[in-house]
Amino acid sequence: MKRFYNEHPYWSSLLIAALSILLMIVLLQFFLSAFTRHGQANPVPDFVGLNIAEAKELADKHSLVLEVTDSVNITTRPLGTVIRQTPPADAKVKQGRRILLVINSTQPRMVEMPNVTGYSLRQAKTVLVASGLHVGRLDYVEDIATNNVLDQRYKGYAITPGTSLPANSQIDLIVGKNWGAEGTFVPLLIGYSALEATDRLAESSLNAGNLRYDHTVRTYIDTLSAKVYKQSPDISASAAFPLGYRVDLWLTIDESKFSQNE
Repeated sequence: MKRFYNEHPYWSSLLIAALSILLMIVLLQFFLSAFTRHGQANPVPDFVGLNIAEAKELADKHSLVLEVTDSVNITTRPLGTVIRQTPPADAKVKQGRRILLVINSTQPRMVEMPNVTGYSLRQAKTVLVASGLHVGRLDYVEDIATNNVLDQRYKGYAITPGTSLPANSQIDLIVGKNWGAEGTFVPLLIGYSALEATDRLAESSLNAGNLRYDHTVRTYIDTLSAKVYKQSPDISASAAFPLGYRVDLWLTIDESKFSQNE
């Protein structure tokens, strides 16, 4: 090697320079790879349903950073728990990645219970919706007038007008039914969310029965997005059902299932 260098100093210098540059490139790639943790992406844990303290503890274990970006009011979910996360669970990210969270507000929006006793079912529904509430279960009892609201209840107990309730709460109604009242027809519910389907059933003096979600519905957010792709009884132009009859619903987020039935 020494002899080659003595005999060809010019080419030897070029070779040494080329090897030096190559070595610098290799070292630079090595340090960049180590700095950016190349190839060390790990799946994001599932934070949905956890409170902030639990979510932070889990994030620390995975070297992730949490940031709450928004809050919502959902009465059916525990206060202060995570509702949505970005990136979603199981997405591959590197350590130190910021995870954005939407939480259920620790202070739900409260509304005042109106008085719908003595109203028709249609009027009662309009008043409840205007007040930030929803019609829940309809319980029919014998009365001189059909679809006349006789009592209003919340979670099984009578609820007096003026009582503060979390917004979007469901109010069960005791409704009259004349002994000679005719039946009602089941509306088409395909393509509607569970809440929309329940509202449509109430308009037809019917109740939502069992809600069955298919395998595509994995999280609470999925349940909000899911739509009806099957119902029982099915829509019928000839068969009438008793007032208050329960209609079972099957829901999915697979659009091909409910679109093919529309």
